[in-house]
Amino acid sequence: MPRSRADIVLEWEKLSAAYKANQPGLAGLEPVIQELDTLQAEVRTLGIQQDAQQAAVQQTTKEIEERVARGTLLATRVRSAAKAIYGTRTEKVLEFGVRPFRKRTRAPKIVFIEKEPGTSPQETTPQPPQAAKPTT
Repeated sequence: MPRSRADIVLEWEKLSAAYKANQPGLAGLEPVIQELDTLQAEVRTLGIQQDAQQAAVQQTTKEIEERVARGTLLATRVRSAAKAIYGTRTEKVLEFGVRPFRKRTRAPKIVFIEKEPGTSPQETTPQPPQAAKPTT
């Protein structure tokens, strides 16, 4: 079973050659073979055109990558110049996509409050009142 375009065109060439070798017995297929030969020529021409366009796409991709690399370099230069002019600690460099150096902020100190020793949660809960004992 042919899969690639080249295999299909090669199969068409073989069919055309087989027809020409057996033309007297297959007289009714002349218009079909002519159309097949025309399509074969068109497919070859379109394949060449496709290869040329593919080369153009690859060239365009290469040019885009070169320009992106150059643009990245220029953007780095602009950021460096902004840091040199405005300084590394001002908030103005945020406009250029650069994080300024800031003073280190310390985490707040966490203070733990301990309960008095010897008390437990059960001791601190109120006890229900006891019934008074009769005095007789």
